[in-house]
Amino acid sequence: MTSRERVLTAMRRRQPDRPPFDFSFGFSPAQIAVFHARTGADDPYDYFGADTRMVWPGPTTLTTDYTPYLGAMPAGSTIDEWGIGHVPTTSRDGDHAHLEGFQYPMLSLETAAEAADYPLPDLDADYRYESVRSEISDIQSRGLAAMAMLECTIFERAWYLRSMERLLLDFADGSAFATTLLDRIAEKRVVQARRYAELGADVICYGDDVGTQRGMLMSVTMWRRWLKPRLARTIAAARAIRRDVLVFYHSDGDVTAIIPDLIEIGVDILNPIQPECMDPVALKRAYGGRLSFWGTIGTQSTFPFGSPEDVRREVRARIATVGVGGGLFLAPTHVIEPEVPFDNIVAFVEAVRGA
Repeated sequence: MTSRERVLTAMRRRQPDRPPFDFSFGFSPAQIAVFHARTGADDPYDYFGADTRMVWPGPTTLTTDYTPYLGAMPAGSTIDEWGIGHVPTTSRDGDHAHLEGFQYPMLSLETAAEAADYPLPDLDADYRYESVRSEISDIQSRGLAAMAMLECTIFERAWYLRSMERLLLDFADGSAFATTLLDRIAEKRVVQARRYAELGADVICYGDDVGTQRGMLMSVTMWRRWLKPRLARTIAAARAIRRDVLVFYHSDGDVTAIIPDLIEIGVDILNPIQPECMDPVALKRAYGGRLSFWGTIGTQSTFPFGSPEDVRREVRARIATVGVGGGLFLAPTHVIEPEVPFDNIVAFVEAVRGA
């Protein structure tokens, strides 16, 4: 099988020649440095033979001034195309992927009119997708599966703008501010999902972290009111173009409570299935006829703290259980951080490829 055939077969819950794999969230800068030193190669996806590659919209040409919303920024900060300020931090353990602070440009806004007036990026502009078709075609011509990214689809993007505390208070209050903000973000995502489907992506990747490691970050009732309908609308937009496009949904943490809802609105693939808080085998038993599972190899446990043989053992166990009949894509459950021994990465790949 080609990599693309393998991904499509497994994620449509049929048995591939072996489970597909990749490094879905990539490597911390410190790990990339180790990779270069150990291999002399440039790209770990190419070097290890991962089965997918990702595409995003092209860069914006807008030059929106968000400083009136952010005020003074600490030295070294950056502002992304949404106007969100990213503040660098340091760690005694090295360069970790998630150690940065946010400055929230919508923190002090109050009214629905202010939410409507805030300048959002032009993700719905045609020019942002001019190169995406050729990128997808190039990936597929190499026998690989093309994953089109809508990460931080609605909820995460909204709280990065507003702050999580203020946004959840908005939800609790039933505020028109939150309705306006989420609707505006969702409409951008509807266009983005539609374009990805038109351009031939194999998998469209949605995601919002709505789980903690002890359950949902908010009540299921709140999630169903504020997020489910908007997520459903973005999925329906892609499916209106191509009924067979695969829909991937990412949330860290334990989101077992909303799995039936995700299946109902069209999710085919759940990621990352953190084994520290979700049981991959139990999920396969409960939902394996309707859902595929992407990830399952823990970056809080086996990858950093196990031996190479522990990694191989966990990979073999997943294949023998979750992988039966298809429906398994093996990957680290998040970024490979500096603590992970390089030999464990090698062991992961060898175990998958030797299956």
